[in-house]
Amino acid sequence: MPRSPEQNQAVKDKRRAKLLDNALKVFAVLGYDEVSIDSITKSARCSHGLFYHYFTSKEEAFGYVWDELIDGAFSAPPLAEALEKGGAAGLDFICHAYDVFESLDAKKLCVAQIAITACHIDSLPDSIKQKAEKYDMRSALATLIKQAQEEGNAIAGDPDEIAYAIFTIFLTEIKQACLNKHDRHFTSGDVLFGMLMKKPLSEIH
Repeated sequence: MPRSPEQNQAVKDKRRAKLLDNALKVFAVLGYDEVSIDSITKSARCSHGLFYHYFTSKEEAFGYVWDELIDGAFSAPPLAEALEKGGAAGLDFICHAYDVFESLDAKKLCVAQIAITACHIDSLPDSIKQKAEKYDMRSALATLIKQAQEEGNAIAGDPDEIAYAIFTIFLTEIKQACLNKHDRHFTSGDVLFGMLMKKPLSEIH
């Protein structure tokens, strides 16, 4: 018996959702610039023809991934609260907020990986980079590190470079967890915060 229009639509929606879920993982693991339509279709185990049935390009697919799976679905890191606290207190807050990532499943980690990097990807449309600013942990870290240095609490060095180093730890650990749910490790907030401070933590809290 032929399928009803509703059943046909349900099949189409399911195929599209599968494509988007696989695109999400590929964008998270490879990074936007390294993704091709071929890498998405291989992950989804489908033809290029099926991809083009739903999307005209990699760029359009990413736009749908962002709008449907990331923006609004990802709980933004509490950056505004961390910046309001400022300095070492803000760093302590944001480092311990990272502890939450350990409890996320692989799909949510893929969402997080893309969300916190998007505003730093030059090849993305400005419209998406602007939406991603609320997830910009790296810039928040740099601001807080500079403030903590001025307080006399944080280690010396270029705040942007130190923030990049800490942010790289985040990305490396999240990516590994996206790839292998059984082999995941997340550096604790206590360790991250301690790495940034030049004083014993007992003298800062």
